[in-house]
Order: sequence, then structure tokens, then C-alpha cells
Amino acid sequence: MSKCESAKKRIEDVNPFVTVHLYKEEFTSASALRILSDQEWDVVVDGSDNFPTKYLINDSCEIVGIPWVYSAILGFEGQVSVFNYKGGPTYRDMLPTPPNPGAVPSCAEGGVLGVLPGTMGCIQATEVIKILLGKERGLLSGRILVYEALQMKFSEVGLQKNDEREPITELIDYQGFCAGPKAAVAATLAPTSADTGAGRTMDESENANTGTPSAYDTFHTIEPDECLEKLLSGWSPWVLDVRLASEHDIVALPFTDKVVPHREVKPDCIPKDGDVLVYCKAGVRGKKACNRLIQLGIDPKRLHNLTGGIMKWQKDVDPSMPKY
Repeated sequence: MSKCESAKKRIEDVNPFVTVHLYKEEFTSASALRILSDQEWDVVVDGSDNFPTKYLINDSCEIVGIPWVYSAILGFEGQVSVFNYKGGPTYRDMLPTPPNPGAVPSCAEGGVLGVLPGTMGCIQATEVIKILLGKERGLLSGRILVYEALQMKFSEVGLQKNDEREPITELIDYQGFCAGPKAAVAATLAPTSADTGAGRTMDESENANTGTPSAYDTFHTIEPDECLEKLLSGWSPWVLDVRLASEHDIVALPFTDKVVPHREVKPDCIPKDGDVLVYCKAGVRGKKACNRLIQLGIDPKRLHNLTGGIMKWQKDVDPSMPKY
């Protein structure tokens, strides 16, 4: 079942008197304000794992006037704060501009201590309850709580609102915003998918759940069932797995030619001619690898990113494959 249906079932198991509204759609610039204005919400809880979504949550909450409880985790460390509470500091006061693309590893690359999401989620839930009860004393507004699990130590950093910052009045392309100035320039130069005949797609999980595709996304995308049909018809691409070697050891396409982490792909990782099929866990790192190869001079018409990665291949083509 979907994550939202699973969450609804779990909430109702805990308390059947809670009313749960499901939104089986992506939280994007097109849907955010409608969703946040649909009910008289008191607080938003952030469960996202990528910068574009966090900026989208922040800006949407600022426009609608709703506080939100933030958390971020990686490795053995987590952060929690409360943003936009009664005009208090926001995420943009903590991080006015996103880090350079690739500067922060994804959870799939850097890993996360398994118990850490539970620890940070409980702290988030505590802040939510305090907001609902109007308990302002000690609320993490204007404070960022940092948890270092290896040292088993909590510390905090103060945060002040930048009164000189222009208020947010509209939503933007957050994928482009977080892709950096280079992508923003390319957006004015890159042909549209109609011009190139190349497909574009939104991938689930890992690092990108909202917004519009990157300006570099001029490569082909291919569904697992379509890929299988082409392979059975004689298509013979060079197959590149852009996950970590440890992930490849768990499960992989049996016809993989090479394994190179997406941050390390270079033109010499692939043959000089012919089609290249790129895949990762859920499609996102494959997309980044294709964009990187294009930036390094590879013809985008040669590149085919497997939509949904090996997880979707397992779901649509070979359910016997291991999941991770």
C-alpha cells in the first residue's frame, strides 16, 4: 500500500477517533497552497528528505501562515527546529540558499543510523503537541536542536529572523532553485523535451519528490516493462549501475556491465558509441548521473535512465529480486 494509506492505518490503530485526510498526490509548487488551504491546519510536520521539498514547505507555510516542525538526518546526526511560528525565524533564515548540488550526500549514499529517524520523529511529535497546546515556553522556535548520536549529546544553535529578507509571496521552481546557478543559466539555453524528443520524468524516493525536472534532463527515460520488451527485441545497451558497490552486491540487473557511483561517472566509464542504460535504486541518482555525463560532453540521445530504478524493476518485472 502507499505510504499515506499505511500512515492512516497506523494512526487509526493508535486512535480510531482521529480524522485522517489523505492526499494521494505529490506535494509540489502546483499543489502545495491548495493542500495547505484545504483545512484549517494548525501545524505542518516535515518528513521530507531533500532540499527542494524543505524550501517548498517553508515558503508555502510562510504564505499560508502555518508553523512547521522541521527535521533533517544523516549518518549519526539529526536536527530539529520549529519554523514560521508566530512570525518567528524560518528555514530561509537558517539556510538562505541551498548548498551546492552534490555537497551533501543523500541518505542512500551517506547512510542513516536506523534508530535516528525514531529519535528525531519523537522530538518533532513533542514540538507538535506543544504547539497544539499553546505551550510556547521552551518551543524550538529560534533554536535548532542538534543531536549527535555517536557522542550521545544534544546541543543547540540560536537562530534569528532576518528582518531585511523580502517576504515570500509566491512559489517557484524549487528543483531549479536547488540545482544552483549553473542549471538556472542552462534553463534559458536548453531545448524543451518537444524540441529534442527526449522524455522527462519525476522519480520517487531518494532525493527528489517535488518540483519540475532539471534543465539538463534531455536524456531518455524508460519504464522497466518497456526496457524488458526492447531487450527481448534485440536492444543491447551498455548497462551502468550508478549505486554504491555495496548496494550492487545486494541486488542488481544480471546484465550490468559496470558499477560506478553517480558522483564519479565520467565519459570513460562508458563506451564511445552506442546506447547506455543507467540505473540506480529509485531513478534519482541515475538522473543525476545522466545529467553529469551530458555536462561532460556525452550525447544525451545515447542515455536512457531506468524510471524508478531497480526497485521499480523488481515491482514490475521480477518480484523475486531482493528489496533493500
